[in-house]
Amino acid sequence: MLSFLPDRMSEELLALLLLLVSSAVTSFLATIAVRHVADRIGAHDHPGDRRAHEKITARLGGLAIIFGFGFPLLLLAGNSRAAELASKNISYLCAVLAAGSIVVGLGVYDDVVGADATRKFAAQTAAAIILVSFGFHFGSISIAGYTFKLGIIGSLASIVWIVGVINAMNFIDGIDSLATVVALTVAVTFAVIAFLRRDAFSLVMMTALAGSLIGFYPWNKPPAKIFMGDTGSLFIGLILAAISIAKPSKSPVALIIGGPMLALAVPVIDTLIVMKQRFEGPATPLVRRIGRMFNADRKHIHHILVERFGSIGKTIVSIWLITVLFAVSAVMTVVDALKPYGYGIGIVGLVAMLFLRYTSARKR
Repeated sequence: MLSFLPDRMSEELLALLLLLVSSAVTSFLATIAVRHVADRIGAHDHPGDRRAHEKITARLGGLAIIFGFGFPLLLLAGNSRAAELASKNISYLCAVLAAGSIVVGLGVYDDVVGADATRKFAAQTAAAIILVSFGFHFGSISIAGYTFKLGIIGSLASIVWIVGVINAMNFIDGIDSLATVVALTVAVTFAVIAFLRRDAFSLVMMTALAGSLIGFYPWNKPPAKIFMGDTGSLFIGLILAAISIAKPSKSPVALIIGGPMLALAVPVIDTLIVMKQRFEGPATPLVRRIGRMFNADRKHIHHILVERFGSIGKTIVSIWLITVLFAVSAVMTVVDALKPYGYGIGIVGLVAMLFLRYTSARKR
């Protein structure tokens, strides 16, 4: 499947389109059932100091996203070419299944019962270790024509990256549909990059995720009827982190990860800024300062912009436009002839993000 030969291109594009549509329809319909279940078991998000919504809203929407992502892929496996693709990437599939099960279990537990930061971090780290063990890692890096093996350092950096992206997607899920819109933009970006690199595995995975997010969006757009909850944000973060460091070819790792890292810039940079601010807060013992980095507050860019604009809609559009800048930058950096322009657009995106964040801060 997805051989990228001219005589098969139309057939393969049709298969991708069918996957996109089936994932969207499955997710849309599954959300109806999940919302009903959430109401029955009382899995609701209540308005509060850190909440932008004004009414009780169902959680667990992430289950519908996961079902919309996975079920069409299972049906696709019946195709002989899809089965061949799966057999060539069996280790990646096993890793995603095992690690995904951990974060989904964590997300459901947190959405229904509640989990503290220690348990979340432990489960996320375990999921990251599984992914790294099965090949999702920085193995080497190419600089000035020389390739350097990273060894254990690459594995440790990969674990930190995966856990960081998982949390970044979780933290940005603070207002109606923001995480959905950002994740959808990143998924489409990854799909385009995968197409350019002839990476069939990542292209199929990102097409399914994009379709699932499209189907979920009508229920999650402001005013949201259901939230994805940690079940959705943790799973999405895991999948995006995994694909961002998947190595589908023998190309140097610097070429493989450059674009994806730029595509994830908005949630990752915002998370790094907020964690730095939390660490530099009131002087306390080091252990407490580190623990404070994972505490919830209203320092994220979406909190700042909602306060400034007084509008969730304007906030989402502003953050989405910056995400698009980074997305364009990410795609351009994987094309040698466009790479300098891609990094230039990335710098524009960074400046725009910092400008919005620091010129929008509330005067104290």
